[in-house]
Amino acid sequence: MQDYLQQLAEYWIGNKMRLVDAVGLTNDAIHIHASLLILFGSAIVLRRRPDSVWCWLIVLVAELFNEYADLQGQAPGEATIDAAMHDLYNTMFWPTIILILGRFMFPRAKKSDATPDISGDFADQPFKQSPAV
Repeated sequence: MQDYLQQLAEYWIGNKMRLVDAVGLTNDAIHIHASLLILFGSAIVLRRRPDSVWCWLIVLVAELFNEYADLQGQAPGEATIDAAMHDLYNTMFWPTIILILGRFMFPRAKKSDATPDISGDFADQPFKQSPAV
């Protein structure tokens, strides 16, 4: 398992370095943009709101793996605890704000507040079956 994680980390760092070079953004900007992309992408895939704890956890797991890969020494200037903490803060800041503010500003509807499924003109009367033919 350790060998697999090491190989995956090396593969990820190589692709991350190419992405940073291709896009032309700073490492900090890449962390911010990637965190929002992962947050909203996971919300779409999981069919949940972006302020879902599950979506936030997916961003956290992705960031923790990224920092694991950085700490393996493959990324220049990223193999320190201080750099990892800086990246963790940058990556998790906006997803955390969305998680907290989404809960307060847009609360979920309670089950009792939901409108019942009423169909037909006589929804409050029992269903009468027609006589068998």
